[in-house]
Amino acid sequence: MIQLVTVASVLGKIRPQSVIDTQNAAAVDLWAQRLGVSRDDLLAAVAEVGNSIAAVRRQLHSAP
Repeated sequence: MIQLVTVASVLGKIRPQSVIDTQNAAAVDLWAQRLGVSRDDLLAAVAEVGNSIAAVRRQLHSAP
């Protein structure tokens, strides 16, 4: 038997990642690209404010 479900019921269970995994090189590269910064700048921001994507984004966009 096939059970039909709504897309919303499936997508509602998926939560976006809220932190940058600095131990994962692919994740660091992905977030550096998404945020438009170098890998080194991203890692420096993480070292300063922690690995929360929101905090890193604020740090990078507030820098002179």
